[in-house]
Amino acid sequence: MRGPERDPCGAPSMQTPRVQRGRWLLPLLSSLLAATAASADDDIIELERLTITGNAEERESTPGSVTHVDEEELEVFSYNDIHQVLDTVPGVYIRQEDGWGLRPNIGMRGADSDRSKKIALAEDGILLAPAPYSAPAAYYFPMLARIQAVEVFKGPAAIQNGPNTVGGVVNLVSRVIPGSEDEEDHIGAVDLGLGSFGTAKAHAYGGFSNDTVGAMLEGVYYRSDGFHELKNGGDTGFDKRDVVAKLRWNSPLEAENYHQIDLKIGYSDEDSDQSYLGLTDADFRDEPERRYTAAERDRMVWDHQHFSLNHYFDPGGDFTIDTTLYERRFARVWDKLNGFADGAPSLQDIFANPDSSINSIFLDVLRGDRDSSTNSETLLAGENDRDFVSRGIQTTLAYEGFFLDSSHQVDVGLRVHQDEITRRHTEHGYLMQNGGLVDNGDPWRPTTRNEARSIATALYVHDRIESGKWTVSGGFRAEFIDNEFDDFLSGESKSRDQDVLIPGIGINYRLLPKLNLLFGVHKGFVPASPESDDAVDPEESINYEAGLRYSGARYKGEFIGFFNDYSNLSGTCTFSSGCATTDLDSSFNAGSVHIYGLESSVGALFSFGGEASPTTVNTDLAYTYTGSEIRNDFTSPRPDLQDVVKGDELPYLPEHQMAARVTLQRFNLQTSLAWKYMASMRTIAGQGSPPASDSTDAYSMVDLSLRYQWRENQQVYFLADNLFDTQKISARRPYGARGVKPQTFTLGFKLDF
Repeated sequence: MRGPERDPCGAPSMQTPRVQRGRWLLPLLSSLLAATAASADDDIIELERLTITGNAEERESTPGSVTHVDEEELEVFSYNDIHQVLDTVPGVYIRQEDGWGLRPNIGMRGADSDRSKKIALAEDGILLAPAPYSAPAAYYFPMLARIQAVEVFKGPAAIQNGPNTVGGVVNLVSRVIPGSEDEEDHIGAVDLGLGSFGTAKAHAYGGFSNDTVGAMLEGVYYRSDGFHELKNGGDTGFDKRDVVAKLRWNSPLEAENYHQIDLKIGYSDEDSDQSYLGLTDADFRDEPERRYTAAERDRMVWDHQHFSLNHYFDPGGDFTIDTTLYERRFARVWDKLNGFADGAPSLQDIFANPDSSINSIFLDVLRGDRDSSTNSETLLAGENDRDFVSRGIQTTLAYEGFFLDSSHQVDVGLRVHQDEITRRHTEHGYLMQNGGLVDNGDPWRPTTRNEARSIATALYVHDRIESGKWTVSGGFRAEFIDNEFDDFLSGESKSRDQDVLIPGIGINYRLLPKLNLLFGVHKGFVPASPESDDAVDPEESINYEAGLRYSGARYKGEFIGFFNDYSNLSGTCTFSSGCATTDLDSSFNAGSVHIYGLESSVGALFSFGGEASPTTVNTDLAYTYTGSEIRNDFTSPRPDLQDVVKGDELPYLPEHQMAARVTLQRFNLQTSLAWKYMASMRTIAGQGSPPASDSTDAYSMVDLSLRYQWRENQQVYFLADNLFDTQKISARRPYGARGVKPQTFTLGFKLDF
């Protein structure tokens, strides 16, 4: 075996950046690529590159739900929003917020979608959350333009990643160095697009690979003026940049002891005028793209650096060792409206009952239709300044062999990880005067000063056993987590240890050559946050799945039922979940919960017309049914889980969702349509049919893609998102009704070289 099992990522950082710093990385990346490019020649090396889910044949017999979205599928619609990519994956739920997917909300099999913090997010097998153990909320997410594949898997396979195993894993596979694998004549590409609302994207990459070295430099710029409208004008859009450099050195393929070293360095940043403030239902129905004047100063700024150094060793036998040293640094400042001064109703109360005599006064202030005339009508804006560090080393010893009449693929992995978050939150007052925000002259006051730290050692052992028609995949994960928390305002300090053993097993039986039955069971786990009290337990469940999978040359299908039996569902109060400033970061136990459902997907590929008029039609349909039942009473500070009684259903969990795609390829023209349906879902835990104010709208959307291969290496394309301009309420978090991105068009050109 030659070449690494995963494309390497991660390397140690050299300094702690602050927002809008770290610009030194850009010239460094350019110089690194230039220094290695001089050694290029025309020889091509084919290095094996396997992703977490393995190859297609292995996925067919994998005991669990696995979805692999490859580069060809990603390019059809060229989505920049991970939510849109995951629409066709059964068992995955998304919650809209800003319409652009800048800060994704992804859940799986009932796991809370808020900031994707209950699932495992990874890039090339390395955890990508800002602080996966201390603060896993996904305020950072890579740009999809530089991602070559998206892998989603649920069930027992989740124990190989962790620490979160209740839902599943989304792994992003970054671009391979050009010249590797089957891209012998491909060294780079340029992709330019312009669209509605001043949206523009520029993506370029280039590199080389020969027998022993390879390098690549890739950059993406993405911006928009935004589709929301302020009464006084002003920005509601964003600017994003993402640059990555990769370097590779390897010994000759024929070497007795094969070594490969990969370095990956990346820098990205964002400056976006985004807000947590939504609209009342009446205002949304009238002007869905409106933004209240009280949010005109809201702005998020962040920067992110990541480094990884990977060493892969193959001594030429049955064993390989793959080791990665990694570090990520993320710094962000979000200036946004927190609410009104003491004595005023909360934003939650105002949007829940906007027509009351008191709330309507404060609503007019939010709109900019009324000046602030009392102290309670002072608007409080928070500057939430946070720094994150995530670093560690992980290694996997892999063995492939045959014994006891069975083939075995054994992985033994070890990860030593450390992460931390430092919060510095302040608050300041503004007055609404003459339809705009005016500083009230009071000094900024601190509201939060704390630091959370985690050190985790994780060990996993996994064996994939194949014998005849049977494939058994099982193992365990052990997590040993040490948490510390310091509150610098109160002087309080906390520490806690969390040790857990997470077993799992999956069984696949090949009933027919292309038809497989599967069953799996594993332990679900999400660690408690460092700031939580000792009375708050980790989230734990026992998760079951069973179903069948058909994989033929023309047709494919998968039907999997799941049942998650939570002994304890836990929650944390965050701004993004609509909590008040005074309740921020408080955690709670929700107790026993049952979540159950059915995931199904079918696909077909048709070819006709012969050589004279070749035509292909590719179709895919996905459907997910989900139900839930809370098994006990509890109260919490989170608005959507405030006063819960036994028998209530969980919020933001759609009972039905569907997605379909059809792609027609004829000669040089490719035409694709994507359709999505999302059922209405309750926004507050409860039973029966919720009132309109406590639920989202059911809605469907259609996207269109037209691509014409003008020349062998040149392509023009036209994209239409939300083709029929659907305007429905898709969420009510954090504060008020929020919709989907309106109808947008993009015209682009791509050149391969």
